[in-house]
Amino acid sequence: MKKSRLIAGTLALCLLASCGAAADPDDMAYQAANLKRDSEILTVDGQAIPAEEYLFWLLSAISQEKQYGSLANDDAWEETLGEDGTATAEVLKSDALETAKLYRVIETKAAEAGITLTEEQNKEINDEMAKVAEQLGGEEALQEWLDSRCISRDGFVKLNTVYYLNQGLKEKLEGDGSLAVTDADYEQFVADNGIYAAKHILISTRKVSEDGQSYEEFTDEEKAQALQKAQDLRQQLRDAGDTVEKFDELMNQYSEDGRNDDGTLAYPDGYTYIYTGQMVSEFEDATKALKVGEISDPVESRFGYHVILRLDVDQEQVKQNCTTDYKFSQLTQQWLDEAEVKTTKAYDTLDPKTFYDKLQTVMEAKAAAKASASPAVSESPVPETGAPAEESPAPAETASGS
Repeated sequence: MKKSRLIAGTLALCLLASCGAAADPDDMAYQAANLKRDSEILTVDGQAIPAEEYLFWLLSAISQEKQYGSLANDDAWEETLGEDGTATAEVLKSDALETAKLYRVIETKAAEAGITLTEEQNKEINDEMAKVAEQLGGEEALQEWLDSRCISRDGFVKLNTVYYLNQGLKEKLEGDGSLAVTDADYEQFVADNGIYAAKHILISTRKVSEDGQSYEEFTDEEKAQALQKAQDLRQQLRDAGDTVEKFDELMNQYSEDGRNDDGTLAYPDGYTYIYTGQMVSEFEDATKALKVGEISDPVESRFGYHVILRLDVDQEQVKQNCTTDYKFSQLTQQWLDEAEVKTTKAYDTLDPKTFYDKLQTVMEAKAAAKASASPAVSESPVPETGAPAEESPAPAETASGS
């Protein structure tokens, strides 16, 4: 399946950003990245992304990576991810850019459609901010959290509005019929995701070992006998005109692809909805080479010999997955693909590790200064920047339906 950002899920995840520690409310971004919060760091379709917004997403990406156990040492930032050999630090930098782009595209499209927040939605965001402040220990603690993310309160609230704008945009498109799913959409969904269906007669070339925990391969002689059996079954199908009825008869009688306690096949209807990559490559390649209704010659895999009948994909399952939500996600991806991004020198020269390390140094100094100024005050600990998101929920948690 083509990897893409599904907008609803991305918004929900991004707005549940992880939290950080005490910092200066006015100049944290400047101290850590030498950038004023409102300075332009990149543009999306000509619309400026301020430094505070981008740095917020960069810190979120770093925190998530730390939550996964990565970035444990200095060398980890330069370790490569993926086949293209991109360093982890650059991947995080790019991920933050993509999230910032996503939010700006939704804002722009919502504005073009005349979508704005209702009084109720604005109240909900403010109520959630108040709840989080209470959970963290008060307004001062909330401000410390915002400072540690290099973002202002207004900037953070603005990010949280995008969930509602996205929701309103989707509802408007549904209302005017733009997201109506057609038969052509179902066909495209199947093609884009490489979905196919098949039945098969499996003649196994392995058996369960005596310990019952593993498999033991047949001898060469036993494998030759299994192949001969599969070839004989294929000939019987030809002699019968390759009918589905004969295939089912032989499959139910001879297939060794898993059976119930009563001896019936576990999958008598076959595999009616298979994603690309779900089956072993030999089975998948052979099935996709067939037309619907065609039967293959014996195909060998590590499981044995398969005689395969390609089927039509279960359309009910297609309809369950190819919905207005999916169509909206595809439309959103199209908007993202078409969006023009231009970076500034500030973005191009920004090093994620240097920024993160500097931020930690500034935060530690602020925390030490605060502790020194109020030695008798028992402070509520605020998690480190890299702490897991669930330790300090963001206002959008309830708003996003999480």
